[in-house]
Amino acid sequence: MPTWYDDACFILHYEHQFYRGEYPPPLSGVDPAQVRRLLERIRPDAVQYYAKGSAGLVPFTTRYGNEHPSVMEQPEADVLRVFRDVTRELDIRFVIAYSGLVDFQAADWRSEWQRIGSNYSPYPNRALCPNHGYVDELMLPQLEEILSLYEPDGVWIDGENWTVSPCWCSVCTNEYQMLHGRSAPYDRSDSLWKEWIDFHRDSFQRYVGRVARYLHDRSGDLLYATNAGYATHQPEEVAGLGTLGGGPERLSWDLSPAYSLRQAGLEARFFDSRGLPFDLLTWNQSSARPWAQGRLPALPTYPKTFDHLAQEGSVILANGGRWSVWVTAYSDDSLPEKQHEVVAQTAEFARERAPWCIGTQSDAYVAVLHSSATHRAAGNGLYDPGPSLDRIRGAHQALLELHHPHDVVNEEGLRRNLARYWVIVLPEQIALPPDLDEELTEWVRDGGRLIATGRVSPRILEDIPTFALEDVLGVQWTGRQEPSAHFLYNELPLRIAAPVYHVTLNGAEMVIPLCGTGNEFRPNEWSIPAVTRNTLGEGRGYYLAADFFAYYHRSQYPGLRDFFGAILGDAMPQPPLLTTAPPSVELVLRRKGNATILHWVNHSPGKSLAQNNPFIERVPPSEPFSVTIAVGEEPLEVRLQPEGIEPEWSFSEGALTAFVPPVHLHTALVVTGPERPEAPPGAETEAEAEAEPEAASPVAPAAAPEEPDYPPD
Repeated sequence: MPTWYDDACFILHYEHQFYRGEYPPPLSGVDPAQVRRLLERIRPDAVQYYAKGSAGLVPFTTRYGNEHPSVMEQPEADVLRVFRDVTRELDIRFVIAYSGLVDFQAADWRSEWQRIGSNYSPYPNRALCPNHGYVDELMLPQLEEILSLYEPDGVWIDGENWTVSPCWCSVCTNEYQMLHGRSAPYDRSDSLWKEWIDFHRDSFQRYVGRVARYLHDRSGDLLYATNAGYATHQPEEVAGLGTLGGGPERLSWDLSPAYSLRQAGLEARFFDSRGLPFDLLTWNQSSARPWAQGRLPALPTYPKTFDHLAQEGSVILANGGRWSVWVTAYSDDSLPEKQHEVVAQTAEFARERAPWCIGTQSDAYVAVLHSSATHRAAGNGLYDPGPSLDRIRGAHQALLELHHPHDVVNEEGLRRNLARYWVIVLPEQIALPPDLDEELTEWVRDGGRLIATGRVSPRILEDIPTFALEDVLGVQWTGRQEPSAHFLYNELPLRIAAPVYHVTLNGAEMVIPLCGTGNEFRPNEWSIPAVTRNTLGEGRGYYLAADFFAYYHRSQYPGLRDFFGAILGDAMPQPPLLTTAPPSVELVLRRKGNATILHWVNHSPGKSLAQNNPFIERVPPSEPFSVTIAVGEEPLEVRLQPEGIEPEWSFSEGALTAFVPPVHLHTALVVTGPERPEAPPGAETEAEAEAEPEAASPVAPAAAPEEPDYPPD
């Protein structure tokens, strides 16, 4: 069903958690004229303001007794009413932010609502249990009250999946005992620990569905989002996906205030594969230490420059997302005027690019599998945002720097688009559903290229340790491993300080051997493969015998990226795209109608970010570069957008070559092809009917051309 969010590109989020003791006191500075003036200038598609923060206090008179003391002192001041009225007047959507499972006031009022640890004490974060009375007795009724008072266009629930932990409260333990016929486990050594953890994942999914149905029963046009829900740390399928009102209609997450540029690209790609529209929220301030670390206190945040914000926003927009910008209101609910000058620039920046961002679809030819089963097995079993994600972060970073457009997908996302991908990467996927084996095997037989690293879903068959997909990879795991080793690459040993696995050849050929030393004169080659290649039908399977991608993320050594690039070069000797852009320029490949869109985002920081410096002052333009991409037919038009200029370009043998001038922050190379008639639903076009599986991919360019001096004569 179409919604206002479909065409949105820029959302303005105001942060105010409404703590006790703030000075100047909340509500005392609310100025409708200021709100109207600033929103008229910025013209966001939607404004988001807190109706309840983590403190658990609300800025309006409520029948549930948790209003902020300032409401009693200034009953005529209603910041939510001001924003509702002004946004309605200006035809801007209004979204209520509400802290869900973090509510300190409720935790004080009803301590039994808190999640309880195995020591029978609440967790330090004092998060609430979704199975206890809080949801039905306070949260949902108060949300209904808010809908009645302010008629918002959306609800954004904060404090959600990151709070999920095993809970030994009376409700959880009793419910678990009813389901499993025994008491809840108390440590990981218990044989039913996995079932206990899964119980809490299922409880959270049920909670999301309950909130969605409750809200939609009361307002059918409302858009509901659970902050950070179904991001990379929650790769399971979206609750209620494909059912009307059964889950969120919008995916959203506020990114880290520091070093969030690469995080934005990873999360945007994963959200884009989930089947729902999304936005990512970037803080308009940063800090060298946003949160306390051990004995070190948090450091203050300071405003980001326009270049800093635009870098982050460019990545979000390029991947088809909406860009939300976070502004912290003053404690009295007046708004920081100076910061809005930069916010106005970012809003205009987003609107200029929206036609080539919003409503686009990925045209990536590489997929990185982020298996929900692997994430459960590698992490804590819940929604773990920690090192268990390093394997995905490393694969994303390597492909980004090598300019291979890629999606990040879970099992269901992979199945939805399997036929589109040329290459699938399995980065240390230690648990895969067995039913995926046959689908991937047939995909390789039909011409696909599979690259797997590390332990590939180890299984025990008849007391013999095996990997999944051994027939595809042409190797057999011996069950042995080393803490580290060297790969012989370009006649030099390349250190891999990560687990390395012993495999024997079972149809594959050894491409690169393992070595025992880093001595280039005496590398001590082992007769054990580091990299193998196996032909299966029309396709190939490659195996890297190490936890390669997690190690790349942690070490950041460029030689590891280049090593992986060489393997990709072997897998795709004629890739669909080649470019001379530097690794600091991100490429995102999208399509819209008959247009192929190549987004270029400049990641350069303009200075050293060593010594914990998170601030981007000015982004220097990149060097000029070229790109060659297979397009099949000669384009009708080639333009750089939003500049509207035609770059130097040529077309030969099914490939377009274009020369891109220096990129400051973002530009999009829009290649418009001939109009294609729409086929009836389910009908094949003539070309599709005649094409073989491999021929469905465009003819690849042989090589990227040399750079001209830019601008061209």
